[in-house]
Parts: sequence; C-alpha cells; structure tokens
Amino acid sequence: MKKVAVVLGIIGLTGTMGISTTSQASSLTGAVTYHHYHGLATIKKNYKHFSLTNHQPHSKYKTIKVFNWKFENLKAGSKVKIDCRASQGTQYDWYRIRSISKHHTRRYWVYGQALNLK
Repeated sequence: MKKVAVVLGIIGLTGTMGISTTSQASSLTGAVTYHHYHGLATIKKNYKHFSLTNHQPHSKYKTIKVFNWKFENLKAGSKVKIDCRASQGTQYDWYRIRSISKHHTRRYWVYGQALNLK
C-alpha cells in the first residue's frame, strides 16, 4: 500500500511541475531524418494546439515527456533559437528550440506549424 502512495505522490508531483509522460509508437511510415538547422523563430498564436516535448514524437524513443508551455515561460511572440530539424516526409517538420530571452539551456521539440520561421 505504501508503494502505491509513493507512486501516486510522484505522479502528482510531476503533474504539478507541468511534466507528463506519454508512450507512443510511430504511426507514420518512413524513417525520421535529422538535419542541422541554425535559425531564429517566434512562436505563433496557435501554439497551444501543439505539444512541447523532449524528443521528436515519431522518433525511436519509447517514453516522451510533454511539457507545459506556461511553466517553460514560452508564449505567443516569444523568440526562440532553432538548432535541429527532424523530418519524416510530412508537410511540416519538427524543430528543436530553446528560448533566447534568458540563459536557458533546456531544449524542446515542437511541430513546425507552431513557429514563424525567419
């Protein structure tokens, strides 16, 4: 019984911190290819429709964490730096971003429709 309480406490703690985990299999055909990409972008107004993750969702990683935009201080109009792009043959690519407004080294993957590329 104590183990259940500890696990539920940890789940509640991660929910409070704005972190959740999902496990998903790749539903798209084709391999994910990664490309070096150096550029700047701003976050669009429709950003809440897209997930902020620690890995590209259709990659080989089994457990992917989904972060809350608000807890990461990212919102519409925020400037971000892009250092990597992932494509899988879809219309839009995934981009690995980090904030340039502060010295923040955490990087996130986001779908291309959530960004205004410069």
